[in-house]
Amino acid sequence: ALLDRALALGMPALALTDHDGLYGAVRFSTEAQKRGLRPILGAELTLTSEEHLVLLAEDRQGYANLCWLISQAQLAESKGHARLPLSLLPGHAEGLIALTACRQGPLARPLLAGERDAARAALRQLQQIFPAGYLYVEMQNHFLREDAALAAALAELAAEAGLPLVVTNNTHYAERDGHRLADVLKAIDHNVPLDDAQEWLRPNSEWYLKSADELAPLFADYPQALANSLEIADRCRVEIAFREQALPP
Repeated sequence: ALLDRALALGMPALALTDHDGLYGAVRFSTEAQKRGLRPILGAELTLTSEEHLVLLAEDRQGYANLCWLISQAQLAESKGHARLPLSLLPGHAEGLIALTACRQGPLARPLLAGERDAARAALRQLQQIFPAGYLYVEMQNHFLREDAALAAALAELAAEAGLPLVVTNNTHYAERDGHRLADVLKAIDHNVPLDDAQEWLRPNSEWYLKSADELAPLFADYPQALANSLEIADRCRVEIAFREQALPP
């Protein structure tokens, strides 16, 4: 469904960033190639600080590093609670493009808590890991109360650090109407009736795959941030024939 919508919107590529894994990578890549879309392989990793970091594979070395990092995160904790120590990233960041993630990211989370110095420190730490051109400050707008102010604060931090911005939309279903099924699945996940699941549900239906025309007005002050999504997509060119690997006997 995500691929079909991306194709209908005229997008040249789409990234799939499962949490702490590459669970959908094989099916996603296979179906994307059938549709003439470039699949971008990545993951949204949970750090030991409970903050999130998005990593996209630019090339085969990046994909290998991503697989290694995911394995370390999965092995570090019990099943279903993968956590990656940030200390493992140096030495395994080659070929990976990092985005500073959603409201749970290492920048947005402290900014929302009013801790700008902590956000600056986190950004400096990421700059020491990822070379120039491989770290983007990610901004989103899902019509939550703090979103516009958060985007402005992120833009200020990026400007201070000389880093590029990129616009994304946190996508959990293809079409807007998909929020109803997403809510039901979340209630099932917590084993509660839908009426009792409000604390775990997203507050609106904005977590779908949006077109450039929908996003552009929300980020009119940051046109380059929108354009940078295409720049990143053009750089990520990992081609893996999943059914043709030379596996050991």
